[in-house]
Amino acid sequence: MKLEGTAILTKSDIEKDLRANLGIKDGDIIAVHSSMKSLGAVDGGPATFIKAMIDSIGGLSKGTLMMPCFNGPHDTVDLRSTPCRLGLVPETFRTFSGVVRSENHTHSVAAIGKHAKDLVKTHKGKAPLGIGSPFHELAKMGGWIVHIGCDMRSCSIVHVAESIANAPYLHIAYPDYDKTIKLVVSDNESYDCHPTENPGCSRNFNVVQDELDRLGLIIKGRVGAAESMKILANNIIDVSIELIMGKGYDALLCDSPSCSVCTKKRAFLKENNHKMSRT
Repeated sequence: MKLEGTAILTKSDIEKDLRANLGIKDGDIIAVHSSMKSLGAVDGGPATFIKAMIDSIGGLSKGTLMMPCFNGPHDTVDLRSTPCRLGLVPETFRTFSGVVRSENHTHSVAAIGKHAKDLVKTHKGKAPLGIGSPFHELAKMGGWIVHIGCDMRSCSIVHVAESIANAPYLHIAYPDYDKTIKLVVSDNESYDCHPTENPGCSRNFNVVQDELDRLGLIIKGRVGAAESMKILANNIIDVSIELIMGKGYDALLCDSPSCSVCTKKRAFLKENNHKMSRT
């Protein structure tokens, strides 16, 4: 489809690219990080993109689609209405008919499809992006992480690796995330969630991407105008752990002096004589 000389992507265009260029197939379990504007013009906007993703995995009876549905550190979070802070695609996905949202006060996920309920039910009582969280469960199911028009600085599952590696800085949180938050599930159910293993900065996660690329573990392709990639979730976790254990606990931390959380984590590691990478 064209509008004033500019190609407009249709659902079938996007599905074709997802299958042909990234190798997504029926029955896949995928978690998607995306930049809507990177795709170019899409007929129908984010809803069309989401429908194309669902069709690319064989529909709801075969595949499973998951997206991060993170929200800010509000005093009260209502799973039914608190919006996602990550952009147009996941916020649109949150409101899709049939989508279920996991019980977490800061880092919930939304999912739809064959294994959606199995993924989200694991989150209650678990750390936001820690052991047993939906991203960890997706990896154990043999799932994939898909990035559409964005790199691994938005790759949430790397935080799971920090948890598995028992990084000593997991208690250090961004400002306002280190508080008790009331989570509302329904009219009849709400409870307090206390801070635990709050995920930190991800600005340095491209070191994981570089290592995955070196090992030939990234499937790359274009979806619309977006440079995209698909990576086996378990490979991301394994490589991230290897970097942490091999180079030091600060291997995934950024070195920006303006980063309030990574500077605190580096200081904590140094003060407590934990292994750090050579600089």
